[in-house]
Amino acid sequence: MGVQPFIAAHKESADVILAGRAYDPAVFAALAVAEGYDMGLATHLGKILECAAICAMPGSGSDCIFGYIGTDYFRVEPLNPIRKCTTVSVAAHTLYEKTDPCILPGPGGHLDLTETRFEQETEKTVRVSGSKFIPGETYSLKLEGARKIGYRTVSIAGTRDPIMMQKIDDIIAGVKERVADNFHGSNKTYNLNFIIYGRDGVMGALEPKRNDPQSHEFGIIIEAVAETQELANTICATARSTMLHYGYEGRRATAGNLAFPYSPSDFKAGEVYAFSIYHLLQVEDPAEFFPIDYIEL
Repeated sequence: MGVQPFIAAHKESADVILAGRAYDPAVFAALAVAEGYDMGLATHLGKILECAAICAMPGSGSDCIFGYIGTDYFRVEPLNPIRKCTTVSVAAHTLYEKTDPCILPGPGGHLDLTETRFEQETEKTVRVSGSKFIPGETYSLKLEGARKIGYRTVSIAGTRDPIMMQKIDDIIAGVKERVADNFHGSNKTYNLNFIIYGRDGVMGALEPKRNDPQSHEFGIIIEAVAETQELANTICATARSTMLHYGYEGRRATAGNLAFPYSPSDFKAGEVYAFSIYHLLQVEDPAEFFPIDYIEL
């Protein structure tokens, strides 16, 4: 939901609002918008306030930030004397959980930051101006939903054999082929994944330095997801033991290819969920799907 259901509750003089899933900035922006302040500035301020002192230096999610809004600006100030807001820290947090530095989509439109200015007002306070909210042609709400896709088992290992590291893609392909052959004809469905830290464990296929020769060791996560925990355990164990003793050209020792930091080496990670609904719903009334109950205590 956006700001409209919150504004409706404010208009009925609600003292406390308990809400469901909402656009994070809306919780903070609603009162300012209800009082007539600019939607763009209020939304941007809400975007900063949602994570409190993470926008300060040094950042912390455990301290508060105070926000002030005016007719054509807002400013933010940390309450802990050891922290201060800087133009860089506030601008950086504006990018939090966003893929575009200037266009921030939300319910009913988007925040346009192409003309936003960040100014150091005092040593601890930053003043922000120029943020605009651009309404969409239609009002859209985001729908989110998840479904269980199975159970996960993981094994964590490492290697610093330079020969194995050079051939890691071939080895992974070979391990996957052997596991598939072991379960051929069993009608068992599973997903087997390998994450290689030290090469592309964070960025995956987007890693620009994937073939950087500087790495001297790899951290390897073997992940199996299957319809039952028992099957996930079995798939992970099969892949782990196969990789541990997998023979490759140039290998000099047969004692094992992997080092395990823990024993037992495999961890049951339990149920696995994935987004099954991640859509936009166009509505005529931004509040129609969010009925409000008023209770006096």
